[in-house]
Amino acid sequence: MDIKTFAFLATSFFFAGCTTVSQEAAFNGINTISQERGAMALQWVRTPQEALQVHQAVDRLLQSPLTQENAIRIVLINSPRLQQAYSDIGIAQSELVQAGLFTNPLLGYSVGKGNGITTTSLSLEFAFLDFLWIPMRKELAGLALEESKYRIGDEVLKSVRDAKQLYVDAQSAEEKIKTYEPILRSSEASTQLAARQYAAGNLSKRDYLKIREEYVRNHIESIRLQHENASAREALNKIMGVYGTQTLYTFTEYSDTIILGFADTRPLEKTAIMRRLDVAADQKRLEHDAAQAGYTIDTRLLSEGTFEMNREKSSGEANAIKTLGLKIAIPIFDIGQGRVGAAQARYLQSMHRLYETAINVRSEVREVYAKTRYAYDIAKEQQEQLVPIRRQILEETQKNYNGMLDGIDELLRDQRAFAQQKLELIDRIAEFKKEYAALEYVTGGLNAN
Repeated sequence: MDIKTFAFLATSFFFAGCTTVSQEAAFNGINTISQERGAMALQWVRTPQEALQVHQAVDRLLQSPLTQENAIRIVLINSPRLQQAYSDIGIAQSELVQAGLFTNPLLGYSVGKGNGITTTSLSLEFAFLDFLWIPMRKELAGLALEESKYRIGDEVLKSVRDAKQLYVDAQSAEEKIKTYEPILRSSEASTQLAARQYAAGNLSKRDYLKIREEYVRNHIESIRLQHENASAREALNKIMGVYGTQTLYTFTEYSDTIILGFADTRPLEKTAIMRRLDVAADQKRLEHDAAQAGYTIDTRLLSEGTFEMNREKSSGEANAIKTLGLKIAIPIFDIGQGRVGAAQARYLQSMHRLYETAINVRSEVREVYAKTRYAYDIAKEQQEQLVPIRRQILEETQKNYNGMLDGIDELLRDQRAFAQQKLELIDRIAEFKKEYAALEYVTGGLNAN
């Protein structure tokens, strides 16, 4: 085989390896596994045109009162944090393509002069052992790609959970402001009445100051609720990635409906192990490290080798000297013992990590289920018992006031107590909804509604 033939073969291998890095299929894989667990369609922004399309889509979604579903949809297509995560799939896919490429051949040329003779040398080196190692490298990169899909999918489901919880916070904070308005108005009315009574000599200064103090405290609480509302909205704005006029959205009508769709933790633990994407990612990491350990053992003695062809010609000579040769590393000092030991340790590390993840997942399911169950019971008890009782008390006070058995102070006080009970109920319902969103995530994105 002359040098022209060898160069042609090397060039053919080179162009065969120049494949386009297609990242769409890998991203579609994330889309699939995420939607199987209750997420909506994702959007990876890679061009200015796509960025404009997403911006316009967000504007359209925010034109109507914002629902929790649309908030999640905005997060999945517009969240800066998720867009960064989506890029990881492009990195992993590119590394898979790189793993399947042959090492570029080395072309050498040199000129030497001595004793009036000019010698030229042309050489070509090709890493022939790539024929053996490329399939192994592609297998490792493929496992890394699968792990990346599951890791990113888990980030998607976490973002869905966070979006649900932040939406609940923001909507509840706004509802609390509306619910607190009657309390503030009632307190203001009490203060005005007390001022007139005090001026007429029918109320002591001490009692008048107590009523004024209560009004000031209620006014401060109103300011605190405004601050809480602003903070909750900004947290939601941040995860949705909106700014400017996009932050002027309104919410849909508040609902106090609460439903607990899970009845027992035992099947939930099994479901979580099968559906949690962080568990799947750790399984792929374990497979990767097992394959990496095998690859390291296989290549420990013969990891590098080149095939060479040289052509050397001196001036005044009719024929050139052509030589073929091989270069391989001689395993004298480094026989791969360090690389093998490290690869085996990483495999054991991944095995224990998977075991830890499985234990933690089961514990999370039990813990979050307990929180959800207790939050549901408290909210239900408050909704079905305390609020109706407080409403009946207010109705009785209204009757007594109409019959001149109670004064205006008692009526206003019971009105405030009823509104305060409704405020507490909003907090309890919000706590349940947030825990329920966490429960959906820890069970693998399973939507039980």
